[in-house]
Amino acid sequence: MTFPYDQSTISFFSLFFYGMFALFFFTLWLGNRDHVAGLGYWTINLVLQVVGKGIAISEIVQNDQFATSMGYLLSSMGAIFFYFGLAAFTHTAIHRKFYYILLAIMGIVIVWSVNFAANANIRSLVYALAVLFISIRYLSLLWKHRNLNPWFVRPFRLLLVLYSFLTLFYCLRIASDLTSLVKGDLLQTLDSPLLRISQFLTLGILIGVNFSILMLINNKLLSDLDKDSRDKDRVMGEFKVLAEHDGLTGIFNRGTMNKYLETELVQLEEPLRCMVNMVDIDNFKSINDTYGHETGDSVLIHLANIFSAMIREHDKVGRWGGDEFFFIVRNVSPEEAAKLIQRIHTAVATYDWATKLGAADLKVCISSGYAFGNGKESIRDILREVDLNLYTAKQNGRNQFVGG
Repeated sequence: MTFPYDQSTISFFSLFFYGMFALFFFTLWLGNRDHVAGLGYWTINLVLQVVGKGIAISEIVQNDQFATSMGYLLSSMGAIFFYFGLAAFTHTAIHRKFYYILLAIMGIVIVWSVNFAANANIRSLVYALAVLFISIRYLSLLWKHRNLNPWFVRPFRLLLVLYSFLTLFYCLRIASDLTSLVKGDLLQTLDSPLLRISQFLTLGILIGVNFSILMLINNKLLSDLDKDSRDKDRVMGEFKVLAEHDGLTGIFNRGTMNKYLETELVQLEEPLRCMVNMVDIDNFKSINDTYGHETGDSVLIHLANIFSAMIREHDKVGRWGGDEFFFIVRNVSPEEAAKLIQRIHTAVATYDWATKLGAADLKVCISSGYAFGNGKESIRDILREVDLNLYTAKQNGRNQFVGG
């Protein structure tokens, strides 16, 4: 069996691709180290791989055995750091001390296999076992967090497939090495068609792994942008609610009611009518003086709840200021308006204020002044008429409504 590429060619391609990935990951790390957990570990892995492979295939180190040992050690260290990166990215707690001890043991075994094992099949078996162990750790971590985030599902699946192939392939390589050792086959140097195929396929899979990690980083940054956008929308929505609603009662404030009134009057067409009603609490100062301002605030809150429950979904009620409330009721006849206001007055008068607020003998009554608009009147004219009718209701003895 022959293979078209020798080990030096495969090693050169490995060094080239790992060098490109190392530069790219380092650039990403400079701008995103605070945004992508694990990116630093993945960058260190690639740098270690480049240095290790560079030492192994160059003549920087004259001692071939020492250069080979350093290459294996740095590659193994990079694989451990890659696992640390996955753990950091998935926020998984791991015992790093265990992996440092494991790395030390692997280093001793690798140095022994390179310098003292006469049969290169032993070195091949040692390296294959190390790759198999760490690949299984990768698979376990990826499988456990495969549904961590919808943005990460596809890169995680791709990584699972790639490492499954790598694990299966190294299981076959281990089986082949064990068979050779049992048969007594002697491999003088770590080179054979099978090993070249193994190195070539491993290179292809690991290139795919690094592309998958790039996808993962890209999706993490996109998910952060999406989250930031949703957070901004939520905050803007909260600001909008605060800007449009009264802080005490939770219903619309005066500014919002003014805007709604402008909109309603513009949209009105004959014979449609819009009823505007101003409500004022009778003797509210006396309630505050007798029961305290906290009770007075509770009265305003309960009134807002009563009013909100009595209008239709497309009608509006808001707090105009102080103890005044403002209604905008669409498409309503004078008879229907009078009945609605009567129901509102009755609901307030019959409400069990003393029990609900824990204030003995507390009673609340309201006065109302209302008017109609059909799109021809100005807002100023309508509000002036409403104020006049409310004033008339107050002057006539309170606890009544005037308008129409």
